[in-house]
Amino acid sequence: MRIRSPRASSPAHRLLLLVILMMGLLILRLAWLQLFQGSAFLGQSRDNQFLEKRIPSARGLVLDRQGQALALNVTACELSLSRRALESDSTLAPIICRILDWPEKRLEALYQEALEEKLSRIVLERDLDQERILRVEERLPDLPSLRLRDWARRTYPRGELAAHILGYVGEVSREELETWRGSSRAYFPADLMGRSGVERRYQDRLRGQDGKELFLVNARGSLLQTVERLEPVEGETLRLSLDIGLCAVLDSALAEWGLGAGVVMDIESGDLLAAASRPAFDPNFLSGGMTATEWNKLREDPSRPMFNRVLQAGYAPGSTFKPLVALAALEEKLLHRSSFEPCGGGLDLGTRYFRCWLSSGHGKVSMESSLERSCDVYYYQIGDAIGVDPIADMARRFGMGSRTGLDLGSEQAGLVPDSDYYNRRFGKGRWTRGYAWNLSIGQGEYLCTPLQMAIVYAGLARGDILPSPKLLLGESLPSSRRAKKLGIEEPHLRRIRKGLFRVMEGPLGTARESAVPGIPSAGKTGTVQNPHGLEHAWFCGYAPAKNPRIAIALIVEHGEHGTDIAPIFSRLVEYWLRERGEF
Repeated sequence: MRIRSPRASSPAHRLLLLVILMMGLLILRLAWLQLFQGSAFLGQSRDNQFLEKRIPSARGLVLDRQGQALALNVTACELSLSRRALESDSTLAPIICRILDWPEKRLEALYQEALEEKLSRIVLERDLDQERILRVEERLPDLPSLRLRDWARRTYPRGELAAHILGYVGEVSREELETWRGSSRAYFPADLMGRSGVERRYQDRLRGQDGKELFLVNARGSLLQTVERLEPVEGETLRLSLDIGLCAVLDSALAEWGLGAGVVMDIESGDLLAAASRPAFDPNFLSGGMTATEWNKLREDPSRPMFNRVLQAGYAPGSTFKPLVALAALEEKLLHRSSFEPCGGGLDLGTRYFRCWLSSGHGKVSMESSLERSCDVYYYQIGDAIGVDPIADMARRFGMGSRTGLDLGSEQAGLVPDSDYYNRRFGKGRWTRGYAWNLSIGQGEYLCTPLQMAIVYAGLARGDILPSPKLLLGESLPSSRRAKKLGIEEPHLRRIRKGLFRVMEGPLGTARESAVPGIPSAGKTGTVQNPHGLEHAWFCGYAPAKNPRIAIALIVEHGEHGTDIAPIFSRLVEYWLRERGEF
């Protein structure tokens, strides 16, 4: 017989076991939360108590070499409207248009753009004037779908001046937000990003470092007190090598002609003192926010105002290239011979007649006078004697056919054709001597930029090295970009310089009428055939002729004759030396 314990089977005993079991489970759960999930819950608890607010950093300033502001920040007031509110309330559009003095078509256009870009808010104005700010503020209580926001607008006080060098900024795109998301340098909506020029090249240095402020909040989210504040670090102030006064002289001179570009370079340091590309654009419009219609109109302008002709346009150098051809002949010991035919206005090559620009001819000329008078026939004979490769080698020694490496980017390398180029293009030996003739006067397939030609003339002026251009004042270049030795025999350079001096100072010089009284200078005129219209005009040179300080390259599209644009060179030389008290 089994004897069952009356205690073990009693209801009280079963209840006690159940309580013990539940207590054990509770203790295990508490231990789990405390030991393994305590840190996570502590963090959540802090998030519920503290609110972190980002303090955007101010973008760094851009100054010229004299300290004058080229790009700065001003506070602007932006007005935006909820797109959903506009869609749901048919009375809202007329009210908004009355407040802003707008025709309804303008609001409709902005709505369509926001719809296409899937934006939740329609930006009505990026820089609202004071009168309309007051009008909007009066209506804000009954129009909660409107929002006013202060932001730091990027401003360019010089407008179009040096616009292609400075560039412009725009708000970060959705793709850029995603790209940077989660990184220590993440961007946030409405942040500015450099889109071209210095603004783009030095985006990281100009951007600065955001700050933050930590607040204690209650359960309803109301701010109780500031716990911590980390001040933002303003972006770096960049000082450029440009002189904005010299830029203004260059820009206004080019504007008189319409389309063109120019560069002024310090021969010793490589500093870019002035650069202009015409036509230009006003970066204030781009940075202030423009409609898609306005943007498309700017981009489709046939004169291409956004195109930086200083760095990106490729032109044949025309007669400004002749000094390098003469130098190649001197280095090849060719000009010790005196077998060249006198210029009679042209020269036959097979069935083709190569004309000189002066149909009556220059007669017998020396190397120096060939530069002074820009005789084409003289150079046809050099090209025929030495062929394309020595000329191409000399062009490359002076940096043509390669990017200069200027700290701006988006630069064209250009083209220097040689025998390999023509063999690839036409087949080995299937091209004629006429190509060398054409190249010897700077025509044909050559492509070079105004910046490259400024460096060529800086090299001719110095003789020992080829300076490397730079844009930031006082910063040294990396070793890969430092000036390169030219290795040209000094007697040869002296002959070239003598010829360039006679272009401006000689009795028959093609630019003698643009000589600067009291400042003997050196230069070369050039004309480039243009299959699409009037010929392009070049002028390149340096000054003073003795102890040169600056090199200048100028091109005017459809300007026809280099002689006609030589006065721009003279104005730049006179301004620069007068400002420095040297004239």
